[in-house]
Amino acid sequence: MTLQVDFYQMGGRFADPLTVTALLVSKAWPQLDDIAVVASKKQLDALDETLWSTPTGRFFPHARDDDTAPIRLLTQAPSQARLLINLSPDAPLPAGDFERVCELVPATEEAREPLRARWRAWQARGATLNHHALK
Repeated sequence: MTLQVDFYQMGGRFADPLTVTALLVSKAWPQLDDIAVVASKKQLDALDETLWSTPTGRFFPHARDDDTAPIRLLTQAPSQARLLINLSPDAPLPAGDFERVCELVPATEEAREPLRARWRAWQARGATLNHHALK
């Protein structure tokens, strides 16, 4: 099976990476029970709060640095996950075993350059690439 990598270009009402991540998690879980989110410690602190409160009335079983949690919040990519959501464009390209990877593309032009390099790197690995413009 070929790895699928989706690049989500944030913009409009979807300019906040935490909101986009919460939306991606809500669409994937519980169908996918192995989700890893990679971000900075500061982003993970905020995402932890977001996943407890958004969307209202829905619970996402998540934990920081816990390999047994269905939704793992991590500062580094794990060795495997069914879905990997990356909020760190400067992080090294993960070498693990993933079914799908979501890369969040910032709304500003200058912040997009690292993601262009990631696109080329994923392409060189033979991944199927998709681009989604969020508005």
